[in-house]
Amino acid sequence: MAIHDETRRVAENFFAAWTSNKPAEARALMANDLEYSGPLNRYHRADDLLPPLMRFAAMLSGARIVELVVERNKAALMYDCELPPPVGTLRTASFQRIEGGKIREYLQAFDATELRRLPGAQGGRS
Repeated sequence: MAIHDETRRVAENFFAAWTSNKPAEARALMANDLEYSGPLNRYHRADDLLPPLMRFAAMLSGARIVELVVERNKAALMYDCELPPPVGTLRTASFQRIEGGKIREYLQAFDATELRRLPGAQGGRS
């Protein structure tokens, strides 16, 4: 499988797994020493990211990829997450570097203003 194809497969499968609240499937696509950085948190291990990611997934009423761009071992996703009021639709950008079929680096950008108002979301969003 070409690097480009593997990157697309991992990015799409990871998105499908975590947005469907399937922790084992999501974790299988994360490198142990995954580096995550987002507006609310930073993690240096996949096992530290997984619990808050799954708590966030449990709040979703839906999620869809708006755009996915892949270049060799890097994937850029723009996606919408449907959340309870006052948030509604949360547009998110995600950048991933994938090595050996696993996400090694995971960067996210989104406006966390309304998200901080959700019960249990403070410090809980991936």
